[in-house]
Amino acid sequence: MIEGMRVNPLGYPAGPEFPAKSAAERAEKASSTPPFSEMLKSNILKVNQLQEEADNMTNRLALGEVEDISQVSIAVEKAELALRLMVQIRDKMVEAYNQISRMGA
Repeated sequence: MIEGMRVNPLGYPAGPEFPAKSAAERAEKASSTPPFSEMLKSNILKVNQLQEEADNMTNRLALGEVEDISQVSIAVEKAELALRLMVQIRDKMVEAYNQISRMGA
């Protein structure tokens, strides 16, 4: 048996023990991260931008302005994946809201 070896439940070797962060360090980290609403808003705008780019590429393809159809395919796929992810996040948020509202009842 090896002395001093620690293993966590996930199977990864345990790293060095770090002292607890001070209140100032936690406050600094909290102030550096944007609020959830801002993060959500910016990501919704990014999804919208990807949708607009895909529409633009599709229109350019129809007009014969795009030589490489793979560019259009990639733009459409990016927009579709981003939209799917956004819908899944929305569903999880609605589910969490419903669970919280049932707690109060």
